[in-house]
Amino acid sequence: GVFMKICVLLGGASTERNVSIHSGFAVGRELAKAGHQVFYLDPATPLTQMADFLDSLRNVAVNEENFRELTQLSDHYFLKQLNWIKKENFDIVFNGLHGGNGENGRIVAVLEMAKIHFTGSGYFASAIAMDKFRSKLLMAQNGVRTARSQLIRQFYEKINIPAPLVIKPNRAGSSVGLHIVKEECDLNPLLKDALSYDKEILVEAYIAGRELTVPVIAGNAYPVLEIKPKSGVYDYASKYGSNMSEYIVPAEIPEKMKSHLQEQALRVVEALGLQNYCRIDFRVNEAGESYCLEANTLPGMTATSLTPKSAQAAGLSFIQLLEHIIADALTIQR
Repeated sequence: GVFMKICVLLGGASTERNVSIHSGFAVGRELAKAGHQVFYLDPATPLTQMADFLDSLRNVAVNEENFRELTQLSDHYFLKQLNWIKKENFDIVFNGLHGGNGENGRIVAVLEMAKIHFTGSGYFASAIAMDKFRSKLLMAQNGVRTARSQLIRQFYEKINIPAPLVIKPNRAGSSVGLHIVKEECDLNPLLKDALSYDKEILVEAYIAGRELTVPVIAGNAYPVLEIKPKSGVYDYASKYGSNMSEYIVPAEIPEKMKSHLQEQALRVVEALGLQNYCRIDFRVNEAGESYCLEANTLPGMTATSLTPKSAQAAGLSFIQLLEHIIADALTIQR
């Protein structure tokens, strides 16, 4: 095959920093193993300290981070790193960041402006998808059902949605500040907690049912996966702890439901203008009605993450998936 010079972005100043480090290394190792020349870059580490930082990481484990502490980090080094990226003349930047500026469109906006090729969606779709409430409005306009929801900015606002309901920061990723409320109770402390992560809170009807997810890669919907959390909620712990949740791929659901979810996923991609690869999450209730929960513009990319597992079910190995994503990204006119 063609050998490329690839810069993998990982880490970043976000609550999902650890997850990103895992994804970034998994991607980089796989690409290097296939003969590509791989460099790693953390937007929250100065270039002069990058080598030491990478050495210290080789044995990092994903664990419960101190989220408040992570907010002290800053991605501003990326602006200085941009000159280095430009000078090194990479074939592509593989965006292995999760959450924060890596996922909300700011970092890719800078890459777009500098005319540097990168994987994933552009700045506009990234920014919209990060905003759960406003992306739901667009989905609804394009024939995608979503759970009834309300946007809250103050903890004392009146909630018009009966329990059971879900409270989550409108823009924070990875299920931090997430609360599931099973019966009517005092919501103020929960809203206060969620508001410590974001100035806008999404309150939505809790859809009891199965959690299903559909990766969309280069315009094609991939095999549907079912996520079965052992704790009942797919939160930070079950997302990143080992063995906290299991998934079934391809999902054990009727063919009709599979094609319906794949069609809905493509409608979400169209509504939000997503590009290259993403993963669309759904809940399906007892009656077989699907509700789109959210679009992940930068889904996890370790070998055991959902998107690679789905691609594997479609006959693509991890390296084939990565090379497919890169080849597609290089064709996108930004």
